[in-house]
Amino acid sequence: IPVSLDSYQPATQAYALSRGVAYLNDIRGFPDAAFYPQLAKSSAKLVVMHSVQDGQADRREAPAGDIMDHIAAFFDARI
Repeated sequence: IPVSLDSYQPATQAYALSRGVAYLNDIRGFPDAAFYPQLAKSSAKLVVMHSVQDGQADRREAPAGDIMDHIAAFFDARI
């Protein structure tokens, strides 16, 4: 049975990778570039979520400009 882990903490993610987790989901979009080599060595599938803040979601104004450009830039930095 493939196991998926939802975590935003690299230490927890590293432990899960060492135990053979099949999927990692990071609600912050894997922002820790120092962890990328370990992710690249693993066979786990990654779920990269878009997030612009920590904590509880709110209804703040979207960034200026085209929101799709903003989201694309976020993923360009992560992938």
